[in-house]
Amino acid sequence: MQPASATTAFSIPAKRPQILCVDSDAPGLVLLDAILAPRGYDVAQAANAKEALEILARQPVDIILLGSILPGVDGFTVCLQLRAHERFRDIPIVMMSAIKSRDDFIRGIEAGADDFLFKPLDHDMMLARIKMLIARKKGRDRLAFLHADAVSLTQIGAQIVDDIRENPFDVQAEIEKMVSRLVRRTTDVPDKPRTVIVGISSDGSAWQWLHFEYAFHELGRVKLDFSPISGIELSAKSKAKSFLLTGPQAVPEARTLIKNFQARNISVENGIAYLSADLCVLAVNYGADVDDDHLAVLRQLILQSRFLHLLAGQIREVDKAFDYGVYALARAAEAYDDESGQHALRIGDYCGILAERLGLKEAVVKTITVQAALHDVGKIYTPQAILKKTEPLTTEEWGEMKKHTLWGAKIIGGNPHWHIAQSIALNHHEKWDGSGYPRGLKGEAIPIEGRIALLADQYDALRMPRAHKPALDHDAVTKILNHGDGRTLPRHFDPQVLKAFRETAFLFEDIFERRKG
Repeated sequence: MQPASATTAFSIPAKRPQILCVDSDAPGLVLLDAILAPRGYDVAQAANAKEALEILARQPVDIILLGSILPGVDGFTVCLQLRAHERFRDIPIVMMSAIKSRDDFIRGIEAGADDFLFKPLDHDMMLARIKMLIARKKGRDRLAFLHADAVSLTQIGAQIVDDIRENPFDVQAEIEKMVSRLVRRTTDVPDKPRTVIVGISSDGSAWQWLHFEYAFHELGRVKLDFSPISGIELSAKSKAKSFLLTGPQAVPEARTLIKNFQARNISVENGIAYLSADLCVLAVNYGADVDDDHLAVLRQLILQSRFLHLLAGQIREVDKAFDYGVYALARAAEAYDDESGQHALRIGDYCGILAERLGLKEAVVKTITVQAALHDVGKIYTPQAILKKTEPLTTEEWGEMKKHTLWGAKIIGGNPHWHIAQSIALNHHEKWDGSGYPRGLKGEAIPIEGRIALLADQYDALRMPRAHKPALDHDAVTKILNHGDGRTLPRHFDPQVLKAFRETAFLFEDIFERRKG
């Protein structure tokens, strides 16, 4: 999007998924291009490992089709190298081979391949696998995007609080910090807007409009000589509102904004608007379709800006915005296991009840209540075929399922504000008698938040219907937790946590009924 002085408009072409095909079979590469390109994919070709790494170094790739037989370094070695590289390790890899060998299949999976196809390729199967893996990567990327912005939001707030102690609060400077995190710096970051326009009103009538956009890796700021909200009434009594600028559900204010931009020969392909009586933010021309997740991220950032604008010393309000980020991240993860419904939120409530009953400090109780919602965030990396399977899991599938605790800890990361969330994600399947996973911890070696989350999660899992079992009522679940059923045993739980559950079980029933979803 160009400032008001521009005379030409531009549009953002829809981003096509990028596929890197690596194979020593030149005719095979041509055939892959002929199959994939008409179906909306951009295809890059490489005949060996060196060419493949050169392509990966200069452009983003959504999935790799990798031949097992290559000149020089073979495909299995290439796969291992990519999985060891931080930048490339999360790109889905489908290995291909003309030799139908069970050993090669196992070797490819051990090297880190997401799938393995044998030639001649079944084109329909290949296209289905590609579509599924790209969708899965998009979901993981979106989760990482939400997580990064939530962490960024926390870091900005902490820095502002530190600065306020020594310096006067500068609203415009803090808003620019917010904008610098929001605007897309390069074209390979589609989930951010190319342009952000911010309007600030100091007295409810005089507006200053600033246009932000990166150019040559520097954030540029230009004053606009027109008001994008001309024709929209914003009074002091008006409630703040946020909405998508385009789409069939566009509100009247969105149509007015688009009309005002068109009058200046400015093209808006998509975007989000936030309007209030003293602060307006327009994030436009994302590199991908805009949805409610983008709206949620913008709301987080703007909410913090408004909190700081109105009540710079209100740390409690910053905590609210941080908590919203936790729940947004939990909802994004739950989309991959939709039978859970309100499961994540119930776990947080249960954990809060137990933590309070155990006499933990109020701040710890509050943190556990909020951050326990992320206990299963690692399931974003668990294949849906395993999550939805109705038959008993194989040993290999169960091993893959157990990894969600490790993935959860990795996704959440080591930021101190997320310490409890990371600990719960990692330890909520550890058992008091040492029979749990992933590390087989025993007794008080398990952090207290992990011991609490285990019981909370077990209660809710038994209450919920699953593909392989019916739902149980509260009395039946309480009996199982207290006396065991052969699979769930009282010795799995910290005795003090189990005692706290007995004393508060009626509250668990109330939460489950209220949050059935």
